[in-house]
Amino acid sequence: MRFTHSPLNSLVISVTAFLSALTLQPMLVDGAYLTWVGLVVATSGVVGALGAVARAPRMLTILLQLAAMLVLLVWNGLDRAATITGGTDTGPVGALVALARSGSTTVREGALPLPSETGLLWLIAAILALVTITLELLVNGLEQPAWAMAPLSVLYGIGALALPGEMSWRHFALVAVGYVAILLATTGFGSGRRAGTRAQVGQFQASRVVVGVALAVVAALLALLLTPSVPMGPKQPWLEAGQDAPIQLSDPTIELNQNLNRPQETEVLTYRTGTGEPTYLRTVALTRLTTSGAQLVPMQLETGGLGEISAPGTEIEIEVEMDFGSEYLPVPFAVESFQADGRWAHDPNTRAVVATGDDRLNQTVGLGYRARAVAPTPSLEEVSVAAAGADPAGNETLRVPEGIDPAVTTLTQEVVAGAADDGAKALAIQSYLRSEQFQYTLTAPQSTSLDTISEFLLNTNAGYCIHFASGMVTMARISGIPARMAVGFTPGEANEDGSFTVTTHNMHTWPELYFEGLGWVPFEPTKSVASPPEYTNPDVASTAEPSASPSPSPSPTSGETDLPEVTPTPTTQDGRGDDAEEPTSLAGLWIALGVALVAALPFLLRTGQRFWRLRAGQEPSEAAEAVWDEVRATFIDLGIEWDDHTPTLAAAGMTKDMPLSSAPVLADIASTVERARFSRHGADVSTLAEQVRTLRKDLVAVQPGGSHARAMFLPASLLRTRSGT
Repeated sequence: MRFTHSPLNSLVISVTAFLSALTLQPMLVDGAYLTWVGLVVATSGVVGALGAVARAPRMLTILLQLAAMLVLLVWNGLDRAATITGGTDTGPVGALVALARSGSTTVREGALPLPSETGLLWLIAAILALVTITLELLVNGLEQPAWAMAPLSVLYGIGALALPGEMSWRHFALVAVGYVAILLATTGFGSGRRAGTRAQVGQFQASRVVVGVALAVVAALLALLLTPSVPMGPKQPWLEAGQDAPIQLSDPTIELNQNLNRPQETEVLTYRTGTGEPTYLRTVALTRLTTSGAQLVPMQLETGGLGEISAPGTEIEIEVEMDFGSEYLPVPFAVESFQADGRWAHDPNTRAVVATGDDRLNQTVGLGYRARAVAPTPSLEEVSVAAAGADPAGNETLRVPEGIDPAVTTLTQEVVAGAADDGAKALAIQSYLRSEQFQYTLTAPQSTSLDTISEFLLNTNAGYCIHFASGMVTMARISGIPARMAVGFTPGEANEDGSFTVTTHNMHTWPELYFEGLGWVPFEPTKSVASPPEYTNPDVASTAEPSASPSPSPSPTSGETDLPEVTPTPTTQDGRGDDAEEPTSLAGLWIALGVALVAALPFLLRTGQRFWRLRAGQEPSEAAEAVWDEVRATFIDLGIEWDDHTPTLAAAGMTKDMPLSSAPVLADIASTVERARFSRHGADVSTLAEQVRTLRKDLVAVQPGGSHARAMFLPASLLRTRSGT
């Protein structure tokens, strides 16, 4: 069957791309991505169909399809990026880079099924746009619809490899139906050319469908019958021991609530420190804050060494005897090394240590271990003048979720109104939450959703540690300070022998904020539980106490402050210090690469087209037609007038403008092409490709340098169609 270029092609391609997107559904918590993906691929289909109706050059139509999808992606991406950057002005390129990083972080650190995170949804739409334009190039650009299976199978293959269970046969059926639809649409379905007489058209098309369905049924039966007996081995081999691995961990906030509300205290562990001083023990940090509250981001665990701490602090050595079962290893922050029996891995972003053994939920029962950590011990002066740093792990700890009550933002602005530096803002927030206005109680709502946080900050002013910590994390992020919520244990009770005992009632959460030069610094906003560290002493921090239901009125008068008068540390415009310039430099690199790719796209398309036309293994008639198309394209690219007569007549008419050595080569090519077209015995086409290369080399050699460069980077043949197509 001959290839048929019609408006139906692009419409079928867009529908097929959408069907392939459905194969991603098992890897996501919901189908929120489908609406936007449908709009992107539908735009491509409509533009492609209009281009075919207008008989526009195919490559021009494909470029217009690409441009239309890019416009949609950029427009939607900039809108989505506002929730990623927290309102920081990073420019359009920086915003899109941040959005893409957010999506890739969700994929890299997440566990299936992945949440409908805004960056991930945008990345999926971008990937489907790439799949769609690849299908257009293969089907309508290179006229090779059979190769459409390659990009269509990529998305299905991702799910088949990543999902612990088997992909449903229905998902593969979606891909198969789309692929068959492309083949039928592009090979003249309904036209009946070469089917014999007109009366045979219906029978011919029916036979095509019957054969296709029969082959599909046979393939499906073979797959269903043979797959159970084929030794494929375990899926997700990267989860094997000794390799970096994403592990689905339980929600520590649920465990926190359960332990705090136990009727009877249960001993968790006893410990000793090298200095004899008590210490907080940390298990994990929650970096994601969504409309559902503070959440654990599933980790990309590593089994190598943790590495040294770059931030300043005091070294702590600890010996622990643990009786309680846990998948996390309680250690001081920030842990540098540990020695414990069993299999362990760590998250490089939060320095959480996680069990990876066969019985990892009980790996700590009866476990004795040692650890060394560097505890942050800045001075009050250093904290008060510190500038917010750029979180090395990305912008997740700066993200303020959509849907937060605007009054919380107003409240935060009032609380930090008297603070000149980011560190002073953090001290003011902690002081406000520890004021008499707030009360500690375990009877407050257990949810950490933003609605509950807003209720806590604006109305009830009552809660337990998770409310105080979530409240400070939210207010810190609104102030432009990276913040996350740590989960662990308060120091516990001292024993006569110098050890300390920690029970389930010591389980606790507290915020950690990131500052330039200081790293992650713990704070303690929860009153009635523990005293704050000396470097965040609320007695010398801002004592501003705005009303619980703030209005846009001027900020209340701040109380007296003993903060030292120190010249603020110079910062960049967004207050993140010199490191904030790095994303801009990276954005510049992406811009340069993008410009280079766009500039090279015509050259790459034309080179790929030439390679495909001159490839070996084609039927003689197809090879001859492809060769003549390539000769025509070469003449057009070099600005040489082309004659649209039959090959031999055209060759005879064009030799006057060619080098003498090229005329015989062109004549031989034309003769072979005509014999392949019309001779009953066919023609030997084995030397055609080499003859075309020789002809092109001779023609390029006599052209001016400007014509040659234009032919390479602005090939005019991509914008001209053959007569009759």
